[in-house]
Amino acid sequence: MNYIAKIIASVAETIDDGREQDAATWNGIGNAGNVISFGNVSGSVYSGAFRFRHIDIPRNSKIVLARLRIRPAVTDSADPDVKLVIKGIKEADTKPFTQTSRPSQRIKTVNSVPWHIVKKWEVHEWTQTPNLKLLIEEIVAQAGWKAGNSLALTIEDNGSAVNQAETCYDLSKGNDYGAELEILYTTVLNVSIGTIAGTDRDGVETDKIAWQSDPTGNVIALGHDGIAVNEGGFIFSALNIPRYANIIGAYLLLTQADQNNRFPNLLIKGFAEDNAQPFTGSGSNRPSTRNKTKAQVEWTIGETVNGTFVGIHWSANSVYESPDLKEIIQEIVDREGWTTSSNLGLVLENYSSWGGQYKLPWDYVKNNGEFAARLVVVWDTLRTFRWTKKDAPKYDKANYPEYIIVHHTATPRDSTRFSTIRNNHIGIGWGDIAYHHWIAGAMDGLGTHIPGRPENKIGAHADTEKMNYRSIGIAVCGNFHPTSGNEQPAPEQLATLQELLDKIRKERGIPKERVLGHREVPDATDCPGDNLLEYVKRYRTIGQLIP
Repeated sequence: MNYIAKIIASVAETIDDGREQDAATWNGIGNAGNVISFGNVSGSVYSGAFRFRHIDIPRNSKIVLARLRIRPAVTDSADPDVKLVIKGIKEADTKPFTQTSRPSQRIKTVNSVPWHIVKKWEVHEWTQTPNLKLLIEEIVAQAGWKAGNSLALTIEDNGSAVNQAETCYDLSKGNDYGAELEILYTTVLNVSIGTIAGTDRDGVETDKIAWQSDPTGNVIALGHDGIAVNEGGFIFSALNIPRYANIIGAYLLLTQADQNNRFPNLLIKGFAEDNAQPFTGSGSNRPSTRNKTKAQVEWTIGETVNGTFVGIHWSANSVYESPDLKEIIQEIVDREGWTTSSNLGLVLENYSSWGGQYKLPWDYVKNNGEFAARLVVVWDTLRTFRWTKKDAPKYDKANYPEYIIVHHTATPRDSTRFSTIRNNHIGIGWGDIAYHHWIAGAMDGLGTHIPGRPENKIGAHADTEKMNYRSIGIAVCGNFHPTSGNEQPAPEQLATLQELLDKIRKERGIPKERVLGHREVPDATDCPGDNLLEYVKRYRTIGQLIP
C-alpha cells in the first residue's frame, strides 16, 4: 500500500459516548443537558469517553494523523487552564460502556496525548485534538485487532485546578453533535515526525524586513493582519529520512491560538538547503533572505458556501494540517548534501491575502514547545522514476488542453494589479484567479508574465462549449474594446504574448489555428476587444502577432 488512506468515523449510538464522575458514576447521555464534561467541576473529576464502530483499518497499520473532533457545549467566559490527557481503551474490539464496565475500569493504552486548553472555546464550533498517532497505532497493533473492529478513546482530567473544565455535546443531543474520529493511515510505509527544537527554529517575518523569534503574544501571524504582511518560518529536526527516499505524503500541523474565521491565502515553500540552519536573533537569515525550493504549494484557508467565499473556522487549541507538501519535501531530500540527520526548513508566505485575513498558530515560545508546529512525512525507500513528459505536474489534467483562449481584463491597463483581480476571483468563490497566465500592465511591470492558476487546474475563464475544461486561458491586462476603454495592447505585452503562445503550443502540440479570442468560442462578450483580437487573428494565420 504505497498511498495514504483516510477514514472518518462518528459516534453511532447513544450508548457509545458519555461521561464518568469521580471514577465511580457513569452517565451514558452526559448530564441533563446532554453535555459531557472533562476536567474539575467543584472538586469532582470528570472524564469523557467515545466509542467508534467499524474502524476499517488493517492490523499493524502505520498512522499518519489521527484526531478526535468534538463540539463544545458552552462558550467559555474567560481563557481556561484545563489540563487533559487523551488515552485509548486497550481492547482489540471495544465494547460499550456501562455502570458496571466504566472507562475507569478498563485497561488503557501505554501511549497517551496531553491536551492543555489555555484559550476559550466557543459553543458548537468543532474543536480538534492534537495528533493521536501513537495511541491509535497501539490499539490497531493488538493481537486480536482486525479491520472493522471498534475502538474507544477517553478524555481525562490531568491535574486541573478546581472549576477548570471543558465540555462537549453527547450524541443524545442529536446526530449533528456526536464526536468524530478522523484517521489517515498506511500499511507498509514509514512515518516520520519533525519537531521544532528551540526558540531559534520558528518565528514570524514582517514585511520581509523584521524577524521575531519571540513574537508578540507567542503567535506566528500568517497572512495580512490589516497593517503588515506576516510570514512564518519553521526549521524541523529529527526526521531521520534517508536521501532519495520516496516521499508519499507530508503535512504541516499547526496549533491555532484563537477562534477565527479569517481566510488568508498562503504559499508554502521549502528552504533549498542541505541542512537548514536555525534563524539568527538578528534576522540575518530570515526566510526572505534564503533560497527556496522550486516546488511550492498554495494554501487557501477558505471555501465556497452558497456562492460566497468564506474563511474556514479554526478553533483555539485545535490542530490543523496543511495541504500535501510531498513535492517540496521530495525536492529537499533529493539534494546532494541531505542526510538522515539534516534539518528541514519551510516558509509560509503571504500570497495576495486581503487585509485583515490571517491565522495565528502558536510559536515554540508558548509553553516551551508544547504547542509548536509538527511536520509529518510518509516515505518509502523504494523509488520509481518516470520520464515521460506528460508525467510532469503541469500535464496532470484529465482533459488535455486543446485550445488557447486569449482574454483582456476589461480594466484599465496601467492601473490594474494582478493581486486585485486575483482576490476578486477568490472572493467570487473560484479558488484562484480565473486564468492560467497573466500579462501585466504598468502596475506590475508592463508586459511582465505572472503565472495564474496552475495549468493542470481547470480554468474559470470560458464556460461556453466547456472551454474551461479544454483550454489554457491567457489574460492581457487592459480594456481593448473600442466602445469601452479603447486601449491598445502595449508592445511589451504583445512581445510576452507571442513568447507565451509559442511556448505553450510547442509544449502541448496545439496548432496555431486553435488560438482563439474569448468571443470566438463563441460567447456573449466583447473580450478580448477588437484592438487585441486583430493580433490574435493574425497569429492564427501566420503564427505572428506582428508581421
